[in-house]
Amino acid sequence: MARPREFNEEQVIENLMKVFWDKGYEATTMSDLVNASGLLKGSLYGAFGDKHALYMAALRHYDRTRIQAGIDMLNGEGTARQKIARLFDNVIESTKRGLFAGGCLLCNASLEMAATDRDIKNEVKTTIRRLKVAIMEALQPQVENEDQAASLAAFIVSAYFGTRVLAKGGAPAAMIGDTRDHCLQLIP
Repeated sequence: MARPREFNEEQVIENLMKVFWDKGYEATTMSDLVNASGLLKGSLYGAFGDKHALYMAALRHYDRTRIQAGIDMLNGEGTARQKIARLFDNVIESTKRGLFAGGCLLCNASLEMAATDRDIKNEVKTTIRRLKVAIMEALQPQVENEDQAASLAAFIVSAYFGTRVLAKGGAPAAMIGDTRDHCLQLIP
């Protein structure tokens, strides 16, 4: 009979995610992951698998926590404009506070790994699709035509993730605000 785990799995995955987020997949070593997890190498492998499996777990955790927080904003109260504005305002505030130095883990994964790793590409696509659907649902009261809502949601998703990449590169919060304002002007 297997022994019960004596560690907080969600906290370990959160710590691993932060390492991948900070260093990227290729630059992260197993020693980095062992140190971040607080587990012995054998326990880490036994609980989660190899480095690739750890990265996939980190991406899924990012989706469940960070991306879901954005989706929750979109499902909250207010008009479509207010909901979309909150999504961008979160990036603006994080940029002003210097919290975007590491960028967005999903964007980082897309740029570093998605072109060469089908599993990571599928995970990125799934997460982007979830956010697009949430934006489409937020737009529904103001946009009657489903095709128009889908097209506008795709544009907003592109602009949103683009601002996250720009924030990592040091773009000023005002530039992200301008992008937000242009997106909001497109909502009927």
